[in-house]
Amino acid sequence: MPPPGIDLPLLLTVLALVGFGLLMVYSSSFIFAQERTGDGFAFIKKQLLFSLSGVGLMAAICRLDYRKWATSVYPALGLATLLLALVMIPGLGFKAGGAQRWIRLGALSFQPGELAKFAVLLFVARQLDYKQARAGGQTAGILSSFLVPLPALILLLAQPDFGAAVMIVAVVLALMFVGGVPKKYLIAAILLGVIAAAWLALGSPYRRARVASFLDPWQDPAGKGFQIIQSLVGFHNGSFWGVGLGNGREKLFFLPEAHNDFIFAVIGEELGFIGVAAVLLAFVYFVYRGFKIGWTSYRHHGDRFGLYLAVGITLALGLQGFVNMAVAVGMLPTKGLNLPFISYGGSALLVDLCAVGILLSISRGPSRGRGWLHK
Repeated sequence: MPPPGIDLPLLLTVLALVGFGLLMVYSSSFIFAQERTGDGFAFIKKQLLFSLSGVGLMAAICRLDYRKWATSVYPALGLATLLLALVMIPGLGFKAGGAQRWIRLGALSFQPGELAKFAVLLFVARQLDYKQARAGGQTAGILSSFLVPLPALILLLAQPDFGAAVMIVAVVLALMFVGGVPKKYLIAAILLGVIAAAWLALGSPYRRARVASFLDPWQDPAGKGFQIIQSLVGFHNGSFWGVGLGNGREKLFFLPEAHNDFIFAVIGEELGFIGVAAVLLAFVYFVYRGFKIGWTSYRHHGDRFGLYLAVGITLALGLQGFVNMAVAVGMLPTKGLNLPFISYGGSALLVDLCAVGILLSISRGPSRGRGWLHK
């Protein structure tokens, strides 16, 4: 049974998304896994193992007092930064899809960028709370919230993982807004961020190509525009009701990353508008519950740290989900971001479910007992 006081609607929403993700990973990866490994169940078996492990970790973490995480911000950020640096070492880090983002440990691989995004928001949540409590000023903690995580952001860009870096900065700015940072500072930070993003996007040939293919994928339909064109074809085939679970054609080596970054297109083809709307509404509801948890933590307990942490986790997962869906339907350039809880990927799923465990812990409140893990 879930611990008392837990936000049950949020828990059930996340479990439903994870279960649905297993179904879609199986549907989208079977033929690809059969061709690549000789075992059509290779990917779904790994995803099932990571799902069960992630749910177990989520169940354990939600019993911990979330306030204890405030004492671990520097070790967590330091570990994430170290792992990001290790990715760049030849032989330890490995490259896939043109980016070096993974550390291989035997048969397993881990993407430190997934850990980094939550380590950064944990640091920023603690920093805003600590500085405001000590200094009492709205501008306190602004510079440190950007400067301390800066090495991690630079390492992410070096991989390159432009999408993850932009997502982290967006969440940090959102937390500053929630923290009451004056608008003039936020506007200045946003303008600097937009200028930096534009410079990075236009200063790299492959990023310029991505922007060009986003604006007109038919300029290079067999190259840079191929993925988004095939994704749109999938949504077109699915129409309103879909072609039926397992009956999609785009996953048959037409759509690259069908079980990962573009699994939303498989959902659109096989389950149609109904499936797409259901996933979108599930993420909207997840964001609503997450924000409500944060607001309740602050209103009932006066806990700014719980507010910032809940909002940060909710935005990190919700915004990534909405960006992934927007990319799949051609509303944004391709980012290389997976769909939380649904896309194939062990390290992402484990970290995401651990973050949800913290969010569920916040929903229980700071004064409630923590069962066998409480100290």
